[in-house]
Amino acid sequence: MANKSRKYCAAFPCPNLAIPGSSYCQEHQPARAPKETDPFYLSVRWRRFRDWYIGKHPLCEQCEREGRLTRAVMVDHVIEIKDGGALTSEENALAMCWKCHGVKTAKAKNHRRSCKSNRVGSTKES
Repeated sequence: MANKSRKYCAAFPCPNLAIPGSSYCQEHQPARAPKETDPFYLSVRWRRFRDWYIGKHPLCEQCEREGRLTRAVMVDHVIEIKDGGALTSEENALAMCWKCHGVKTAKAKNHRRSCKSNRVGSTKES
């Protein structure tokens, strides 16, 4: 497979080459938008619940179902708060490792994207 030729930075008249996979060089690379954290996740109430839940479930519950033993480092809501899930309910919590949480989040984001394009009256055609 032949190497792709690199392009110049999109910030005219910059003479630098763009970073592979980007339109800009290192100097003109736009800053990433800061992730906004829900204030609830910074509250004492959430931190106490999270510490209690991880103490009760020290292993990633998803990994356990798949036969692996991985230490849990976070507590995830089964039903997201914005979708009406309970804030500090044991039934709505899941102890997870970073990898399983990333997989779950990616699946949820892909599902939301596909649902938007499949709505009735959508302008996207098959």
